Amino acid sequence: MALSFVDAPTPAEWDARIAATPNGGNIFQSHALGEVKRMARWEPRYAVSHGVAMTLHAKRAPGFGTVWYLPKGPCVADAGMLGPIVGDLRAAARREAVVFVRTEPEIRETPQAVRALEEMGLVRTEPVQPSSSTVLFPLPSSTEDLLAAYPSKMRNQVRRAVRDGVEVVHAPDDDTTYEQMWGLWEGVIRDQGLGVRGKDYFVSSWRTMVRAGVAQPVIAYHDDRPIAWALATCLGKVAAYKEGASLRERPVRGASELVQYEAMRWAVERGARVYDLVGTPHSTRVDDPSDLRHNIGVFKRNFHKEVTDWVGAWDLVLRPRRYAVWERVGERVVGRLQRREPGDTFW
Repeated sequence: MALSFVDAPTPAEWDARIAATPNGGNIFQSHALGEVKRMARWEPRYAVSHGVAMTLHAKRAPGFGTVWYLPKGPCVADAGMLGPIVGDLRAAARREAVVFVRTEPEIRETPQAVRALEEMGLVRTEPVQPSSSTVLFPLPSSTEDLLAAYPSKMRNQVRRAVRDGVEVVHAPDDDTTYEQMWGLWEGVIRDQGLGVRGKDYFVSSWRTMVRAGVAQPVIAYHDDRPIAWALATCLGKVAAYKEGASLRERPVRGASELVQYEAMRWAVERGARVYDLVGTPHSTRVDDPSDLRHNIGVFKRNFHKEVTDWVGAWDLVLRPRRYAVWERVGERVVGRLQRREPGDTFW
């Protein structure tokens, strides 16, 4: 069964097809995220292979050719499901003279899964999305049962924040909300020295997801001052913590925990059954304080101890010589040529 493209699906139609994929879908495969990637000069294309819907993004790399990228996709449950889809991707990419296809399937990392991907001819590479390891929190079917599902420490933190006067709101889709989000996010960028895209890109991406109905900003206030926020997303039964920030010097404890609690409540109300806290150290490094994600990993594992490791990113290489040059110097050179602002990358 050859890969086929779907012309101009509606957002609702496409998101429903992604939510119906074997692993329940991923927000990075949604129609809205396709529009976000368009802001980074990618062209979203909508395809189906062996009944699995996937959003692949195409971009021209000057001097190399076209690259396809499937962020957090294809949405399959295991390596056995991926094999036939890889075959379809290979045939379609060859027809369109694609240099390589980057995939990021959320398949649990095991020696058997890694070996299966290698036998498909895929090449392991660095992930684009920083969530190859994560914490998945099982959501109850009712918001009334959510707090009871928390470990006692997190329940106490949520209650303490409420007791100390923290107010959490589902923030509206307006300029004030995005200015407050950016104000805290900018502090995180500065403190951690992150090389990321600028304000216009992030605010536009947040607004795009919110207006598409797949995201909700949740902001915590103390004495009328924003002190923490999270952007929660939901597609089908899978919700995720897309982005968030808080004051470095926190005036009260438990605000970030309360924000996550309210984000999870929103997700449960939308029918989600799992909440992806998105991004921790690998399970073999959770106790390593030198890992750059150690502190955030500690926070997320306070909700649920188990870390889930995905197989990460794998490239399907169609033009080996060009790909070899791309790996050595090409990505850096093309990235510089296409850079519009500090933090802008090819991906």
